[in-house]
Amino acid sequence: MLNLIIAEFRKLKRKKSFRIMFLTTFIMPLFYILLLQDASLDDLMSVVQEENGFLLLIPFSVIIAANLFFEEQDYDTLKNLMCIPVTKSSLAAAKLFVVLLFDLAYELAGYGFSILLALFLDIPLFRAGQQFFLTLCSGVLLWMAAMPCLLLVIWCNRSYIISVIIAFAYTVFGYILHISDAVLRVPLGLNISTFLPVPIIFRWRYQFHSLENAGTIMTEFYEGFSPYFVPTPAVFAILAAEAVLCMTLMIKIYQKQNV
Repeated sequence: MLNLIIAEFRKLKRKKSFRIMFLTTFIMPLFYILLLQDASLDDLMSVVQEENGFLLLIPFSVIIAANLFFEEQDYDTLKNLMCIPVTKSSLAAAKLFVVLLFDLAYELAGYGFSILLALFLDIPLFRAGQQFFLTLCSGVLLWMAAMPCLLLVIWCNRSYIISVIIAFAYTVFGYILHISDAVLRVPLGLNISTFLPVPIIFRWRYQFHSLENAGTIMTEFYEGFSPYFVPTPAVFAILAAEAVLCMTLMIKIYQKQNV
């Protein structure tokens, strides 16, 4: 399995598009610093964990995974791999693990760059340890949140263009839902809101926002929203269950597709 992961990572590292995607993790924090003078570390980390994560990392994860899954079919090399022999389930698991590594590296690189910006601009490193933990958790949660979309991409088994369209449609849909009170202000339970990946991550993230200098309106919002915060164990349990289900179906679909 380790050799498969290394091989998949090397294939990904050779792609120019991969390097371009990775570099985007530095753009949002830099723009934020250039546009706002009174930025705090919490603001910078919010950009890394939310804007970078939900608007860029989720579609990037799906596109990278689709690239890894479809590459052998495009170049007709899957038959050679099956002769080694390598099982398609092991191959699929290796590809998904590489995507997880990319997601973690993407989020942590954004964290490190934000820390450097804060040091350069004399921004206090308030709650830097907690922000590291949240950034690490965000990388894992965003990877799990991308699994339903990737399942749809693998099931459709279409071109990269279709994969890109599906990925960005999924991203936009999830991001729109996270501002809906009808979705967010619902207690955890057997309801649709509990199982929507992007909104539930926001419900987990909101409880860690700093209210220092937040203003009356934002303070009232977070205080009124506090009954709907999702604890860390709950958000991991829900998204992990969904991810395992999606990955199981994904691997079964991948195994049945023609070599």
